[in-house]
Parts: sequence; structure tokens; C-alpha cells
Amino acid sequence: MGSNEDKELRVIVNDEVSDVNQVNQAILKIDGQEYVLKSNNHSSNHQKLALRYFLIPAVIGTLIYFLFFNSREQLFIQLMGRISIASAILLIGSISGVITFAIAFIVGKRKKLANLENIYWRNVPTILLSFAIIIALAILFFFYLLGLLFEGLVLDIYLSSLLTFIFISIINYVMISFVMVLSPSLMTKLLVVVILSGVIISMITNSEAQWWQRNLSFLGTQEASGAWQFNLTLMLSAFMMIALVDYLFVGLKKIYPKHRPLTILRILLTITAICLGLVGYFPSDGPGNMPKYHNQSAAMLVYMIIAMIIGIKWFVPKVSREFVITSYVLGIMLFVVTYYYLTGWYITLTGFEIVSFVLAFTWLMLLLQTLDKASREPIPVYDVDIEVKKETESKT
Repeated sequence: MGSNEDKELRVIVNDEVSDVNQVNQAILKIDGQEYVLKSNNHSSNHQKLALRYFLIPAVIGTLIYFLFFNSREQLFIQLMGRISIASAILLIGSISGVITFAIAFIVGKRKKLANLENIYWRNVPTILLSFAIIIALAILFFFYLLGLLFEGLVLDIYLSSLLTFIFISIINYVMISFVMVLSPSLMTKLLVVVILSGVIISMITNSEAQWWQRNLSFLGTQEASGAWQFNLTLMLSAFMMIALVDYLFVGLKKIYPKHRPLTILRILLTITAICLGLVGYFPSDGPGNMPKYHNQSAAMLVYMIIAMIIGIKWFVPKVSREFVITSYVLGIMLFVVTYYYLTGWYITLTGFEIVSFVLAFTWLMLLLQTLDKASREPIPVYDVDIEVKKETESKT
């Protein structure tokens, strides 16, 4: 005896859904308790765009690499060094990635991609600079690890050209993909990654110098190993934060055009980002008044955070009770840590700086995520009826 069971699934929607979406056939994806309904003619234009355009600049970049080393009659190239595979990929890959990102962004704006709608052209230079530095840092970090694993490695011009092509292709593909999914959420995550990775790398590279016996600002001084990484991280984070704030508040103003406290919050966040960048720009052991400006920028950074925490219920429209409570708890913790440090109880300068940095940074990221959610248009939710018709045929 055998049986054959066919199931026909029918989704019944109301007239409102039909008029808005104008879809006659759709694909229903069932993932656990989640049901996702998509148009049957939906296609991944993002992937097509990336696959179509990332190879062309990769070929051009590889050709430049090959012609350069071939003109020097250098058939074997070192992996690391001033003139090496790493330095060539750093230069060509960064330029290629930025150009690819810019072209993809322009194309996306002209095609009116939804995720690029709230990004103004004035944001583009800051975003481009941010992604250019991210590319450079990623390449530097990767080849730093390769240099440790394969010390003294030398490749011939053909194999190294293939390696260059692969790297530039990956960089270009990632840059185009970033444009296709660019959003405040993505920029917030990148901001977190940049700050944490930069600070952690600086801590690791200076572990032998026992920087913790001095203060956190030591990582950006001339005595520190790779101080430029720490200072550049802070300045890059400032650029990214300014672009992110501008991006977020364009959407917020559309939804809450009459909520004036948002303008004050925007100013406070922008000043916070500028102070963060100035902390990196003015090293604590710099010449002249640089140490003074460094301390003033750091102090102003704390004042801005405290001011925003105090006025959070007034600044953010329809803010959740949970976030308000979390803000006040973190604010009280920051106040207690500051009090214990200023009164000379228990907490050292390094401990105070690390704890206050973690508290302030955590709250700032939570605030940006809250603003991101508030800046989004509410997603329409419709009721649908699902009918399942079963047809069973039995054979003996």
C-alpha cells in the first residue's frame, strides 16, 4: 500500500495588503514560529550588483601591481616590508575599495535604495574616510598576523599577483555589500568594533611597558608602542560618530518634526564625538598646551555624557522605561566611581579611566541603538488567513 499526499497552501489577505503590494504570487518561508511572506519575483539585486562590479577594479589593481614590480625587474617580492606585497595591497586595495564604495554609493542613491534615503551627500566624505581607514586597519592587522606566521616569506611575481587579485576582489566585494546594507545599525556596530579593536590592540602591543601602572592615556603617548593606532582609533571613531548622528537625526526629524529637544541632543552628541576625536588628536605628553587640551577634552566628554543621561527622558521621544532606568543606573555608577576616585579612595587613575570608559561607552552605544529604533518608520503589520487544503491519494 502506498500513499501520496499533496498540500496546497493558500494565504488570504485583505484588500489593503493587496492594494499596497500588488502581489498575486508569493513565497512563504517558515522558520520555527516565524512566517515570512515574500514576493515571488523578489531577487537579490544586491548580490548581482556586487558580483558584476567588484571584479573590474580588482583586475585593474592587479595589473598595476604586476606592471610596477615587473618594471623593477623584481620577480620575487617579500611579504612584509616597505616595498612588499603587504604595502602594495595596502595602497592599491585601499584606493580601489574607496573608489568602489563611492561608485556603488552613487549608483545606489540614483536607484533610490531605501537604506540610503536618509544619507545626505554631506555625509559621504566622512563615511568614505571612515571606511578607508577601516580598510587600511583591517589590511594592516591581517598582514601583521601573516608576518608572524610566515616570517621572511617571499613569493614570485605571478603567485603574488594572484594573491593581490584575491585580496582586492574581497575588499571590493565587501565595500559594495556595505553600501547595499548601510544603516545606522551597521555603523553603530562598526563604531563598536573600531573602538574596541583599536584600544585592545594598543593594550596588547604595550603590555610589556606595563601601561596600566600609569594611565589609559599612556597608550597615545610617544613612549607607547604604536601610539598612532590608539590616537587614530579615537579620531576615526569621532568621524564615524558624527556621520552616524547626522544619519540618525535625519530620520528622527521626519518622524518627530516638532520635538525640539532632539536638536539639543544632536548638538550634545556632536560635541561628544568632537571631544572624543580631540582626546586622540592632543596626546597627553604632547608639546605646549596639548596635555591641557587633552585633559579638557576628556573632561568635556564626561560632562556631555552626564548631561545626556540626566535629560534622557526629555531628549528622546517615547523613550522606553527600561532604557531610562538603565541610563540612571549607569549614571549613578559613573558618579560613584568618579566620587571614589576624586576622594582618593580605593580606585587608581587607570582603574577609574577604564571603568568610566566602559560605563560611558556602553551607555552611548545603547543610546545610539535606541535612536536607531526611534528613527525607523513603523513597519505595517497585517492580519492574514492561512488555509491548507490536503489531497490524499491511496494506492493498494
